[in-house]
Amino acid sequence: MQIGELALRAGVSTRALRHYESRQLIESSRLDNGYRDYASSMVQRVLWVRELLECGFSTRQIHGLLQYLEEEEDSEGFLACLQQHLEKLVALDALQAQLAERRERLAEKIERYLPLQDGLPRAPDLRPPERAHSQATLER
Repeated sequence: MQIGELALRAGVSTRALRHYESRQLIESSRLDNGYRDYASSMVQRVLWVRELLECGFSTRQIHGLLQYLEEEEDSEGFLACLQQHLEKLVALDALQAQLAERRERLAEKIERYLPLQDGLPRAPDLRPPERAHSQATLER
């Protein structure tokens, strides 16, 4: 299939597909006219790449995970891939904690300098929004 059809089926832009191909996440052959020709299996590959990008993996990390794409769930390769997913989750949790701490420091700094006198507009509530699902995530 040509690039436009793959883009339509996978719900991504042709530019994204070219980027994935430049990062060796997907592959194509060339037709006689020079157009890219993708196997139908590339639809699932693109969906897999998008899913991993949305989880915070870089294209370099995804390239490293390609070797596990066809693994059975009870294989060593699958477990290695799952381990990388768990490591990404830990890294995201640490980043979330760091961002929450930075946000709190910034909010405190802003509150020190905002004029909170009568007659002036009250400063916006700078506390972080309540997130009910955050506690549930931590309890898992």
